[in-house]
Amino acid sequence: MKIFLPIIALAVLVSCKKDVEPVTQVSKQNSANTISDSTTVLNIENPEYSGVFNVIPQNISAELGRAIFTQEGKTLFYFDQNSNKGIIKIDGKDYALDRIDFNENNYSLYGNNVKIEATNGDFKDTTGDCVYGDFLEVKVTLNGKTLNIPNIKVQDCPNF
Repeated sequence: MKIFLPIIALAVLVSCKKDVEPVTQVSKQNSANTISDSTTVLNIENPEYSGVFNVIPQNISAELGRAIFTQEGKTLFYFDQNSNKGIIKIDGKDYALDRIDFNENNYSLYGNNVKIEATNGDFKDTTGDCVYGDFLEVKVTLNGKTLNIPNIKVQDCPNF
């Protein structure tokens, strides 16, 4: 009887062989961005983006009279209250912003075929001449397509 038990166990193991599918290698194109010269700016790649279009960071810093909107320390768009102009760069093309509305904890920026909505911001105390806020999500609409960008910070330094 003791001899039959190991033979039965071995037979069960051999008969329960699992079908194994061959592993195929999936290759992804190299999505790493490189800088070809000092004027090229890296594109922010974020898996939470909806992928409708890409907002390209700009080399713009905060100053008196300017509101900058950043993600991971990179300025995605800005509005200069002194000139009533701003820029958002989408897929390598500059889109001018010509109006900004701020009320309570919300910003709305507008331009030709572009609308940016930053709502329900969490604002910190004013430091110096600037106010700082965090937005869980900002919606950028271009020609009827909307991109949701998470974790945006604003530094607004009004000139008044």
